[in-house]
Amino acid sequence: MKRFIISVLCIMATVLVSATDVWEGSHAVDWNNTLNITADKFSDAKIGQKIVLEFNVSEEDVIELHSNGVMLPGTRFAHKLYFDNTSVEVFITQGMLSQLKNTGMEVCGKGFTLSKIWYGDGKDNVTAETVWTGFFWMDEWSTLEIAKTAFNNIEWGNYKAIRFYSEAGRTDYVINIKASWDEAGHIADASTMTMTDEYAELNIENIDMAARLSKVDRLMIQCNKESGNPFNFTAVLLIPKVGTGISSVYSQTSSDSCFDLSGKMVFGNKRGIVIKNGVKFIK
Repeated sequence: MKRFIISVLCIMATVLVSATDVWEGSHAVDWNNTLNITADKFSDAKIGQKIVLEFNVSEEDVIELHSNGVMLPGTRFAHKLYFDNTSVEVFITQGMLSQLKNTGMEVCGKGFTLSKIWYGDGKDNVTAETVWTGFFWMDEWSTLEIAKTAFNNIEWGNYKAIRFYSEAGRTDYVINIKASWDEAGHIADASTMTMTDEYAELNIENIDMAARLSKVDRLMIQCNKESGNPFNFTAVLLIPKVGTGISSVYSQTSSDSCFDLSGKMVFGNKRGIVIKNGVKFIK
C-alpha cells in the first residue's frame, strides 16, 4: 500500500500544469447574450498557450470567439458543437495575443452554457509566423475554416509560401485551398502544391492573396483522407522570403505526439492520462 501511494504521488507530481483562471460561473450563450472577457484577464498570456472554454451543450450549434467586433485571429470560423462536446481549446498565436491584450475576448454563438474559461500550457513550437495552430480532425471531405482575421496586417510581399502542417505522414491525400465554395474561390490543390510527409506547401509568390481574401471572411483547407487513415491538421504558417529579416522555425516532430498508457498514439482531444516526451499528464 505504501509503495502504491508513493507511485500515485509521483504521477500527480508530473501532471501539474500552469493555469490561469479567466472566468467561472454559468452563462447561457446566444447571439444576444454573449460573454465579454476584458483584456486585463489576459495580461500574463503567452504565445503558444492554450485557452480552454468549458461548457455544457444543450443543442447542436456553434461557438465563435470575437474581439472588438470581429473574429479573434487564429480561431476557427463557426466552430460546430455537438452534444458530446464539453470544451473547446484554442492555441494562442501572435495575432491572437495582440488582440486579446488590446481588446479582450467575446464568446459568441448558441446552444451552450459556459462554466469556466482558463489558459495554460499548450504548444512549445508556435512561432511569430504561425497564423493558426491546434488539432483539427481530417477524415472524409473535412474542412478547416480559419477566420480571415488570422491574416490581418500581413505584408504578403514578405512571404513566399503558406505551409499546412499535419500528422498525415504521407502525401496521398486530397487537399484543396479555397477562399469560397464556388469555382472562383479555388486557390490551389495537391497538383499545384509541394507535398511532403510533414506539410503541404502553397507557393504564393504569383498569387495575390490580399485580393483573394478581400471579399471573404475565411480561408478554407478541405481534405479527404482517401485510402489512408484520417489525421490531424496541426498548424498553418507563413514562410518568409530570404532577406526579409523574418525567421520562422516549426517542426512537426515527436515533441507534439502524445501516447496513452499502452503506447498507442493519441490526438490532442484525448482525455485521461496521456504521455508526452516521457512525462504523464492528465487532460
